[in-house]
Amino acid sequence: MTIDGETTSAPAGTASEGLAAAHRALASGEWERAKTLFEGALAVEESAQAREGLGWAAWWLADDGLTFSAREAAYRLYKAAGDHNGAGRLAAWIASDHLEYRGDEAVARGWLTQAHRLLDDLPESADHGWLALLEVSFALNIDLDTERALALSRRGADLGRRLGVADLEAIGAAQEAQALMLEGSMDDGSRRLDEASALAAGEDFHLPVSSGWTLCCVISACDGIGDFRRAAQWCEVTRRNTERWGGRQLLGVCRTTYGRVLATSGDWSAAEQELTAAVEDFAASRPGMASAGLLRLGELRARQGRVDDARELFERAGLRGIVGLGELALADGEPTEAAEAAERVLRRMPGDVNAQRLPALELLARARCRLGHREAAAEAAAEVDRVAIAIATPFFRGKARLLAAELANSDPDPGAAREAAEDAIDCFEESAAPYEAALARIELAAALEALDRREGAERESRAAQRAFTALGAVRELGPGERSAVEGKALGELTPRELEVLKLVAAGMSDATIAERLTLSPHTVHRHVANVRVKLSLSSRAAAVAYAARAGLL
Repeated sequence: MTIDGETTSAPAGTASEGLAAAHRALASGEWERAKTLFEGALAVEESAQAREGLGWAAWWLADDGLTFSAREAAYRLYKAAGDHNGAGRLAAWIASDHLEYRGDEAVARGWLTQAHRLLDDLPESADHGWLALLEVSFALNIDLDTERALALSRRGADLGRRLGVADLEAIGAAQEAQALMLEGSMDDGSRRLDEASALAAGEDFHLPVSSGWTLCCVISACDGIGDFRRAAQWCEVTRRNTERWGGRQLLGVCRTTYGRVLATSGDWSAAEQELTAAVEDFAASRPGMASAGLLRLGELRARQGRVDDARELFERAGLRGIVGLGELALADGEPTEAAEAAERVLRRMPGDVNAQRLPALELLARARCRLGHREAAAEAAAEVDRVAIAIATPFFRGKARLLAAELANSDPDPGAAREAAEDAIDCFEESAAPYEAALARIELAAALEALDRREGAERESRAAQRAFTALGAVRELGPGERSAVEGKALGELTPRELEVLKLVAAGMSDATIAERLTLSPHTVHRHVANVRVKLSLSSRAAAVAYAARAGLL
């Protein structure tokens, strides 16, 4: 049996036979049988190899308690025997477990430090490669340090090539592609991505996890740059692998990305199923990895107008959800809060992490625009444009042009807004992103309205509304749109709610309204929420537009 690229053996006899059978079951993906056989071998003789194998069986079965106890026992046994390679290897995997299962970053880093103490002075081996690749997750997902991620992933891949461990070579190539694409090195990143994909599909790996790990990195790289078609193709490959090997944590990564692909392409019903399942998969198997699924489901809920649900999901997503909460604040008429959320995220991201900075930069530009800080908004928008040019996918370019249209409409510069909105529509249609295309049509309608081209404005507004209706999106009506139910809905408001709506439409914050009406800010916030529910409005901005159409201003 090979573990992490190195052959292990056990003494002859009953324990050896049982351990060999357990390893065969592990290699063939029979997790329950492997678990039983390893436990049987341990009943005959305690060994680090049996504890390590039991830890792997438990990992695939998502049994966190047994994973930790078995791996920690193996670590102690290896260390007591003076096998620093084995102990260092286990310390690295235990660090990963703490991050995935529990989100314990500080504890995980402590185990990484221990792994380095055990391995750094030893001759290079596959264990050094595994330590490097496991550290990439910290560099990319926590430290947002692409330079370190590149160095670590290249070290792991190089060790894999020199030592003949295909696992390390494939995972290292995929991780390198992720980091290169995040910082905008698209040509090099694409080459490494293709190489990793080929290795994942055609190599025999020492560990069953290696193929799934490689594909997860490939999928994440495609998702991170808005290459949703390629992401969907690899999601399907991962699904097939998961059916063979199990591993809900791998399927959770796949489902999170595929859910975003479905949401972007307009199949919101299927997206909801995938994202809900992804959150459930992670809750059951890897709570520490759940934040991406929570973020994507929160984004879908926000588009559906389920604002309270979206807010709860963003809050559960932790740091990943800060931009989402900022978007909700901006929709609620709180641009200062939105700008602060964006700035908080950007402070944590080095300037070379281009793709990851984009959502926060978009939010910052729009928030600064609402605050009247046009020059600062333009600076943020210029960085969005630089990112979009570097990444060069139609989806990212569409996002940059949509933002340009929004800022130009607020300037106002309807000519520039029209051109930017038309470009955005073209990009989003090429990307098969109907929601974003509809948003761009709203900006185009506003620009045409300002240019006194009302027939065109109404045409674009109707097209956008048809798209939003087909998707199930809740949003404000665009230029030229009318609602036959507005009068009836207004009649459902209480006198106090109607008074609050008028003050919201006048541009007042909750605190100012509370002072004006001698109410608590919490009470005002509740009145605003009630108004939005009764009128089926997604934001304060939508309430202002509604009030204007209803003649309340």
